[in-house]
Amino acid sequence: MEIISPGKLPSIITLDNIKNERYARNPQISRVLTELGLVKELNEGVARIYKEMKDFFLEEPEYSEPNNMLVKLVLKNNIVMRSKRKNENLLKDENIRNNWEELNVLEQKTLQYIHDKGEASTKDISEFIDRSKRTAIRILNKLEDIDLIEWVGTSPQDPKKIFRVKQNK
Repeated sequence: MEIISPGKLPSIITLDNIKNERYARNPQISRVLTELGLVKELNEGVARIYKEMKDFFLEEPEYSEPNNMLVKLVLKNNIVMRSKRKNENLLKDENIRNNWEELNVLEQKTLQYIHDKGEASTKDISEFIDRSKRTAIRILNKLEDIDLIEWVGTSPQDPKKIFRVKQNK
């Protein structure tokens, strides 16, 4: 995706420091967007773009100034590479790596989902894998039995319990 904004970068911002410097081109619009709750804080845009791209295992954004008249932002979404990076990130965990090949496709998808989201409920997993709650429970139980995930809640029967990837020490 390419985004083109008319006009040059503000004088204190360069292509070399855009990631670290903050400057609102239009402070009135920034303030209104903050007050409406559409942005979290003033001057967060560029840092947020970098963070979100990293969080989704995508390449860093590319900024340029064609003809010194525009600011051009290129955001790349290579699905194949993103999937590969997500999988590499998940397999950094030695316990997961040692068990990965023994898991079926639904178990792998479930583990990847919990890893990516940080946590998930039985309902989340059931919807994600498009299977019954009973199937989701069976998968979650297996992943828990082989020590890949753990549940967090007040009891094993807690309807609000969630599952997280187990942090092995």
